[in-house]
Amino acid sequence: VVGDGSVVVFETRDHSPDDMIEIERLSRGADLGLDYSIPECSMSGSYLRVGDFQYALCRSLEGSYVTSKGIVSDADVTNINLTTALAGRQYNSLVLACDGLLEVMSSEEVGREVVLMRKAGYKADEVAKNLCGQALKKGSYDNIS
Repeated sequence: VVGDGSVVVFETRDHSPDDMIEIERLSRGADLGLDYSIPECSMSGSYLRVGDFQYALCRSLEGSYVTSKGIVSDADVTNINLTTALAGRQYNSLVLACDGLLEVMSSEEVGREVVLMRKAGYKADEVAKNLCGQALKKGSYDNIS
């Protein structure tokens, strides 16, 4: 949620391969004998080895085989009170974005851009297209939405 002056009221935690909380969780599972690797990187992206298989981290890791090994795709869910979070602010926006945007732009940078564009009269779809364009120019190789 972005308010006047690019105040980011909330932001999610990125579950990237270098996220220490995720690495610690996976390390504990590996120590318990679950058959998977810590995230590894290659030229084509990050992956996990689960048994004899290699899974791209950008894919959903669903199914009984990988979940039996302790791999999860559970989303982090946080409830925020928008009335309280946005009280007294004129230019408010709710930004839902994926890692294709947030790997090349910080939450604060996105917030500043959104506020500037909304103040300039951009409609929500124009803001979204502009942010996607900025992410492409910054070299994002992931899906951008």
